[in-house]
Amino acid sequence: MSGFLLRRQTRIVPALAVRRAIHQKNKSFTLISQRKLRVASQACPTCVYRSLCYTAYPLELTNAYQMSFKTKSVSGALILLMLGLFAAGCNTATGPASKADGLAVFAATSDVGLGTARIPLIIQKLDGTLFDDAAGRLEVAYWPPGSPGSPFDSEGARVVSDLTWREWPVRGGAYTATMTFDAVGLWMVTVRAVDDDNLLPARTGILVKSKTEAPDIGDLAPLSTTKTIPANGNLRSITSAPEPDPDLYAISFDEAVGTGLPTVITFSTPAYCQSGTCGPQTEVLSKLDDAYKGRANFIHVEIFDNPEEMLATGDPSLGVEAGVIREWGFHTEPWTFVVDGSGIVVGRFEAFTTLAEIEESLVPVLEGAQ
Repeated sequence: MSGFLLRRQTRIVPALAVRRAIHQKNKSFTLISQRKLRVASQACPTCVYRSLCYTAYPLELTNAYQMSFKTKSVSGALILLMLGLFAAGCNTATGPASKADGLAVFAATSDVGLGTARIPLIIQKLDGTLFDDAAGRLEVAYWPPGSPGSPFDSEGARVVSDLTWREWPVRGGAYTATMTFDAVGLWMVTVRAVDDDNLLPARTGILVKSKTEAPDIGDLAPLSTTKTIPANGNLRSITSAPEPDPDLYAISFDEAVGTGLPTVITFSTPAYCQSGTCGPQTEVLSKLDDAYKGRANFIHVEIFDNPEEMLATGDPSLGVEAGVIREWGFHTEPWTFVVDGSGIVVGRFEAFTTLAEIEESLVPVLEGAQ
């Protein structure tokens, strides 16, 4: 089991099954654990954001020592379809098709339900060239399950009106789009360049469930007890952040909701996040705390229950997922939620989220509380 970091009875993100299916034929895949998403092979050159190339359904590992999976409320046929779509999107072939001048798109979201959702989109060219900060050149359309034809001429097609480029501190950035889903099933998303007909459009899929697993907008957030500064002041025991900000561990989430102030809570593992965005996400939280101190609560929750042991031994495989993660129901990281003074979720962000985007949810709540 070399290179396979796994804890029994833990959930894993779909990237594990997706990458296994995509790369098995090339004999170049690596087994990937829930939190590490470690890929030694470079056999998928178009997947620059490798840690974000996953589909939108959770899988559960049923045996820690056998690669056997079962789905949660998703049919096997749908899984095969999703794997096929992503295999096409991450095509590693060296033939003419892989050399075509076109776009590639990945929906970096794993938990989408009926209603309106923020969808991060990783968009680049098929050859791996970045296609950053070009929202004005792109048109994104999406359409419901069962709709025939191209999304741009399909009767049920919907065109995104707020595609926005979000610069990240690592790996360029991502686009975000607001999409509204009114049917359960596999929705298709197509991206095309409006100023270049020779650039082939890209397509991906988003699986929409009847209900999200993590709290959705309008849901009451779980009143979780989160770790605060221990009596001995040793922050290393509760966070893997290299330079922990004590302000982010000053109050438990359940107590924060009790103050009646809005709360921003981020779940991340700064030292063990393979995408490299958990540390920067935690820093964003500190900056928000500096900007809005006294007006809102800001809390960081470490993904692992024993970061000090992991750091001391240098062995990430010793990591035990914190119980609070299961209370919130997500399977990737980082995640950030904005909760109003009544404990209702008003902002929900998967993957890295910029300070400005979090403010788009936080500021209206602060202004409404004045």
